[in-house]
Amino acid sequence: MDQENKPPAPAARLAAVVFLFLFCAGALLRLLLCWFNPPQNAFDNHYEPIFLIMETGAIPAKDACFQCYHPPVFYWISAMIGKMTLAGGMTPPHMIKLLQFVCCFYGIATLGVCYLILKKFPLSAFSSAIAFGAICFLPRHIYMSAMNSNDTISYLCVAISIYLTVVALERKLAPLRLALLSIVLTVTVFTKYTAFAVLPSVLAGLLWAYHVRLVVSRKQLWLSILAVLALPLSVLGGYMVANVKHDHTPLPWNVSLYDPSVHRPRDPEPISFVSFKPWDDVVMPMLAPSKLHSFWTMLYSGMWFDTEPYFLSFLDANGGWWQHYYSWYRGEEPFPGRNPSLSRVTMFSAAGLILLGLVPLALVLVGGFLCVSGRWKTLFKASPVHRASLSLFPVLLGFNIAGIIALTVRLPVYNSIKPSYLLNAMPAFMIFIALGVMLLEKNKILKRTTLVASGTLFAFVTVHMLQIVFSIHTLITQVH
Repeated sequence: MDQENKPPAPAARLAAVVFLFLFCAGALLRLLLCWFNPPQNAFDNHYEPIFLIMETGAIPAKDACFQCYHPPVFYWISAMIGKMTLAGGMTPPHMIKLLQFVCCFYGIATLGVCYLILKKFPLSAFSSAIAFGAICFLPRHIYMSAMNSNDTISYLCVAISIYLTVVALERKLAPLRLALLSIVLTVTVFTKYTAFAVLPSVLAGLLWAYHVRLVVSRKQLWLSILAVLALPLSVLGGYMVANVKHDHTPLPWNVSLYDPSVHRPRDPEPISFVSFKPWDDVVMPMLAPSKLHSFWTMLYSGMWFDTEPYFLSFLDANGGWWQHYYSWYRGEEPFPGRNPSLSRVTMFSAAGLILLGLVPLALVLVGGFLCVSGRWKTLFKASPVHRASLSLFPVLLGFNIAGIIALTVRLPVYNSIKPSYLLNAMPAFMIFIALGVMLLEKNKILKRTTLVASGTLFAFVTVHMLQIVFSIHTLITQVH
């Protein structure tokens, strides 16, 4: 933070307290939901590849199970943790729960890395707090941190890669910094296919370093690009060649075992990439007929509420209706109609979260425009390092979205339009929100409006998560 935006000592202490509170609150919500969420309550069975590695000591074939096609880093780490804990005397049920908490750790650690990224830029304390709070209280990231999956480790590795890129730019692309970044990038691309978006982002940062004269010679530029990208691209290329040899495709996907486009429900309309109708989810906050084709609506609403319901059923005692709903969700039965028993608290929370979520969305759009257009220069004085570093974020978000669009074109069902896929761009969301807030905070009325809207949103998220936690606790108590 430069001297112009650096707060005085008392204000700096207050800012530190605010950031610590936001981090602790976000971590606590993730820990609580992970503690009470049953280990099997997740989008897919990611335990199966882990158990296969634990049994055989080797990475299974891509078609050995439905989730076995994924890159191996997450499953190998989890398998090693599982084997060590079982050898230490832990029971299998406790080991399974521990692996779920490992994913929660990845989610919480991502918040810490995002904070480190945020502090690398000369942003105001107010805008930084709003931006950091937005990711700490982001419902989709909280949901994902409570599930066993390879998603949260990919978010963490992408965030670490972005942070190390900024550090490398600060050190004028010192060889040791580039080597460390190269190793982390290699690990990152083997966490999940969606993490590939980090590669063009890092490349953009290096190219922009030359553009802003942080790197003067072209020779140093090309040597730096080679030092950073040669290892991850070589290993990834070898991985793809091996996949083509054994599975006849560079990036396997087990649709031959289960093809969602055949089994899952779809709207008669094709997927629309131009419509945006979040008000539909205010009325009925879950997937339903006529709501399965709007790409941007499904991404947005699912970011702020459990619209692809994995927790919503815990809030409702109408088990019969949910049984029929999930049968429809799997493509086995007709849609059961609107659920008449969802509580007012649940519906009010859904409406509040989806509507208030429009505030950070607007800030992301404003901040993204400022970043891409270069108009952020009116907000603060930036060094060449800051200018090069800011180029990372539009490219990260752009390629992340492009990857989801490509997946949706290949498989045009709601399974492809998961908001969780977009969370690799969390650092970009955070920086764009901060830039948007810095523009608005010049006006006292807009600043207060942003503060009230953000505070209300964070309160809604807290109430929503605690409602889920207490509902699961009540169900567990009744069972026992």
